[in-house]
Amino acid sequence: MEQLDMSNIIQDRKGIENTIANILQTIVEGRSGDRILLDLAKEIAGWSQAEACIIVSQTAGKQHNQISCWQQKPHSWLTKDDFLGQLEKLPLNHDVIERVEESFQALLVDKTWRGITTQYQHQTNGLILLLKSNASEWTNTEQELLTLISDSMAIAISQAQLQQQTHTKSEYHSLLKNLSREISHSSHPASLFQNCLTQICHTLKLDRGMILMLKYQNPLQAKSRRGNKSIQGTVEIASQWSIDEDIQDTNKKRFFGFGSSDLCQQAWQFAPKYLCFESDTPFPDLDAEDLSGIKAGGEALTIMPLMGRQINETSPAVVWGFLVLQQNSPRHWTEDELDLIDWVSVQVGTAIVHHQTLNQVQSIVEERTAQLKWSLDVQAKLSEKMRQHIEQLQKLNQLKDDFMNSMSHELKTPLTSMKLAIMMLRQSQLPPEMREKYLNILEQEWNREYNLIKDLLTLQELESGELVYTPEELNLNQTIEQLANSFRARWQEEKGIELQVKISEADLKINTDAESLVDVLNELLLNAGKYSAADTKVELTAENRATLKGKNIVIAIVNYGAGITPEELPYIFDKFRRGAGVTDRAVPGTGLGLTLVQNLVEHLNGTIEVTSEPTAQAPELFATKFVLELPQFQPTIG
Repeated sequence: MEQLDMSNIIQDRKGIENTIANILQTIVEGRSGDRILLDLAKEIAGWSQAEACIIVSQTAGKQHNQISCWQQKPHSWLTKDDFLGQLEKLPLNHDVIERVEESFQALLVDKTWRGITTQYQHQTNGLILLLKSNASEWTNTEQELLTLISDSMAIAISQAQLQQQTHTKSEYHSLLKNLSREISHSSHPASLFQNCLTQICHTLKLDRGMILMLKYQNPLQAKSRRGNKSIQGTVEIASQWSIDEDIQDTNKKRFFGFGSSDLCQQAWQFAPKYLCFESDTPFPDLDAEDLSGIKAGGEALTIMPLMGRQINETSPAVVWGFLVLQQNSPRHWTEDELDLIDWVSVQVGTAIVHHQTLNQVQSIVEERTAQLKWSLDVQAKLSEKMRQHIEQLQKLNQLKDDFMNSMSHELKTPLTSMKLAIMMLRQSQLPPEMREKYLNILEQEWNREYNLIKDLLTLQELESGELVYTPEELNLNQTIEQLANSFRARWQEEKGIELQVKISEADLKINTDAESLVDVLNELLLNAGKYSAADTKVELTAENRATLKGKNIVIAIVNYGAGITPEELPYIFDKFRRGAGVTDRAVPGTGLGLTLVQNLVEHLNGTIEVTSEPTAQAPELFATKFVLELPQFQPTIG
């Protein structure tokens, strides 16, 4: 049996006590979890003269062990990345420490090590490994050291785990706070989706995240998923995040068939519960090319449904889509992580419902606004039509009153004159010259009544198409001169009006209905005389004009007076229409003259136009001009 040097034993004991004291001091100082383990690894390796010390903190249910590795100097046979890579391949179970030892031993091959597990509250919570190149370098004190410091290291590892849990809780709290703020302020799901994926993947240290939105082929299936083995529709990758920045494309939408993914169908049937896989589960379960460049590989996977609001107990809530999170290596999803993911999915689902509700409300508001606008437009149009009809009725009522007044005047005045003349003629002692005077009055008033009745009958024949057109050749010079003579003396005596006639040819011929033409010219001259100012002139011109259809006769009659307003000009040929104020000025007429003229001109296959413009010499006087254009020669119409 080997004899031990008492001085070395005492020195080793003292070193162990100092190490334990340093361990406790490190715990008391309250350093961060990673720093605690790293400092302790350095302390233990330094005392034991080990080339490396590795401390593994293992908490049941954690997806990764917390590992601290200290090396005296770099060695080709020991790298932290190699160790971590080997460790991450291990499934998490109750004998994780033994598996770590096996994995580490396989990694180092023929290198030597000493190790011990730590126990805290009767549960294994860590592993301490010391490494050297040669087995001869080990002494009994190294293993004794590990045994003596195991309790202190268990406390230190527990402290590191507690700090790590506190840090994780803080990250979760920050994530929840940020997402709550994002959900409350985001107006569109696209930005919310991307922010949610980015933050939750960063917080949980995931490799990939996607939000899938379902578009049902039959919307009724969305509300009755129980008992359906398959659902038809399209899955849209609405948003995605990946640790590989090359495939992050939030603007390009990708689709695949709902029925082509068994996992989608399973997740849809399983909702509102989630699907969770710790390893060997690629998603979506499609070929990579089906996802247009999105990697379909993965080991650990969780699928959280994005649910709508449940209306009643018998009708399940609609599944809007899924929140999919992936890890490229095996991973144990802890209860806290799943609760966090579930909270995020609930909030995202609520945001989707709010957005769709807002869109529906906006659509209803826009529809109601459009209907209201249409109703208001219709009411406005009806009001405008009603206003126009009221104005037309008022104008027609005024025209009726003017017509009745005019007709009353035109009928009563001649009859009164005729009655007075008859009474005077009954006197036996009436002188011959007075008898002649009253006979002339009687004849004039009779002619006035006769012409009125004749105009009414002629207008009725024209409107019914019963007036016979009888063309004959006329000498326009003679016809116009006869009419002019009948007006000159009377105009000169009554208002000092001069009638000027100018005909382009000495023997101007026209083939037309003579009686109708004479009636037109007579009515136009009567109208000119009535509306001419005193001591002015009336100009009558006639000429022939060549056109593409043959020769036409153009007759123009111009008078100078009050004129016709632009508002009245379009209506002067209307029946019973008279200018404003003519009745008040006692201008005789019934409002039928120009109507009769227009109909007679159409009867003669001609046209008539009128203008009324102020004169340059006297702006208060308007030159009112009627232009009559008739075909000079036309076939006889039987």
